[in-house]
Amino acid sequence: MDNIKALTFRNDELKLTDLKKPEPNNNEVLIEVSLAGICNTDLEIMSGMLGFTGIPGHEFVGKVVDDPRNKLSGKRVVGEVNIPCYNCERCRRRHFRHCLNIKALGMRGRDGAFAEYLTLPRENIHLVPETVSDREAVFVEPIAAAVEIAEQYHLKPSEEIAILGDGKLGLIIARTLKALGYSVLVIGRHESKLARLKSLKIPGYLERNLPKNIQDIPVVVEVTGSSSGLERALQLVRPEGKVIFKTTIARKIEVNLSILAIDEIQLLGSRCGPFPPALNLLKDNNFYLEELITDCYPLEKGPEALEKARDKVNLKVLLQP
Repeated sequence: MDNIKALTFRNDELKLTDLKKPEPNNNEVLIEVSLAGICNTDLEIMSGMLGFTGIPGHEFVGKVVDDPRNKLSGKRVVGEVNIPCYNCERCRRRHFRHCLNIKALGMRGRDGAFAEYLTLPRENIHLVPETVSDREAVFVEPIAAAVEIAEQYHLKPSEEIAILGDGKLGLIIARTLKALGYSVLVIGRHESKLARLKSLKIPGYLERNLPKNIQDIPVVVEVTGSSSGLERALQLVRPEGKVIFKTTIARKIEVNLSILAIDEIQLLGSRCGPFPPALNLLKDNNFYLEELITDCYPLEKGPEALEKARDKVNLKVLLQP
C-alpha cells in the first residue's frame, strides 16, 4: 500500500487526506497506529499555538511494521514526543528536551499520530508490556508527564499536593502521584469528573464548595487549561510553597505576579516525562483508565472527534485508525 489516510491541519482546517506512506530511514521504525489520544495540547495547536501545520497527535500506541534493522518488527510500542538534533549546545549539555533544533511529534516539524502510520527514531520507542492493554498504553505520554512532576522538583511524600483542574490530564496526574505514594487531592468544576476519583479514594472538591480548610497547600499543580488557573493556584498555595504550571494554551495569560516575591512562592514549569517508569506504573497498578475514556472514533470522523474533545464535559477521546 503506497497511500495512507491521515488527518492534516492546514490553513486552520483539519481534514482527512490521502498521503504517501512514510518510509523509515535506517535509524527509524515505521509504526502502524492502533490508537491515538486527543489532548488539550492538540486542541491548542489547532487554535494557533506553535504555528504547526501537518498531521497532529502525539499520544499513541501501535505496532512496528518496518524496522530496517529487524529488531523491533511486530512489537507493540509507544513513543516519546521530542526528537533532538544531538548536536547543538544544549544537546551537548544533555538538555535534549530543550534542543535548539528540536522537533516534536505532531507539534513541531514532525508529522504525528492522527494517521494510519508514522515514523519515529528508534531511541524514542518503548515496548509495551503484555499485561498493558492498548487502551491503557495510549495514556503513557501523559502519565510520564505526571511522573516528571515528582522527579523534576523532588517532591516530598509528606507534602500534600493539590491538583487544580479536573480535566483528563488533571485526573491522570492525580492517579499517577497517588500510585507514587503522594497525598493528593483534586479541585475542579465538574461533579461527573471528580466522581472518577472515587475508585482510587482520591479526595475531590468542587471549586464552588471548597472547604475553608483547603488552603495554604504546600504544592499546587495547575492544570486547568484556562487563563485564570494560574491566579487561582497562587491563591491556594502556601507561602514558600510550589506552583507547578502544566497548562499550555494559545492565548496570553495576564496575572499579577507580585505575590511570588511577597510570599516567596516558587513558580515552576513542567512538560514531558520519562516513559519507562510510566510503563512500570501501568504494569503494576490499576489506574482505572477506562473511566476516563469518553469515546473512540474512526479516523474518518476525526473532525467530529476533535469537536467532542473540545467539550469540557468530556474526558479522553480516542482515534482508531
